[in-house]
Amino acid sequence: MNNNKIVIAIAVVTIVLVISIPSVLLVNKRHKDKLYNSTVLKITEAAKKCVNEEVCTSKKIFIKQLYDGNYLPKTVNPLTNEYISEDDYVIKKEGKYVFIEND
Repeated sequence: MNNNKIVIAIAVVTIVLVISIPSVLLVNKRHKDKLYNSTVLKITEAAKKCVNEEVCTSKKIFIKQLYDGNYLPKTVNPLTNEYISEDDYVIKKEGKYVFIEND
């Protein structure tokens, strides 16, 4: 009888783990994606403001320009936990501002 209880307990724990681990991983991935999208939005909004104020006039608006002009504070990429590179840039493409990361 004790063996049956142990087997049932192990089966229940296994089922709970099989269901919960992928769910937790999915929630974590979605959270990081939302953080990244929010960071990109902050960067593109800063670039848009820089262009509207006619400070940034080139086709490529480098992150360094945004940092130097105080349009953007030093920003961390939530996926890598490293600062956004000053060599990354924003371009205006088909009326939208697009953030481009250099690898």
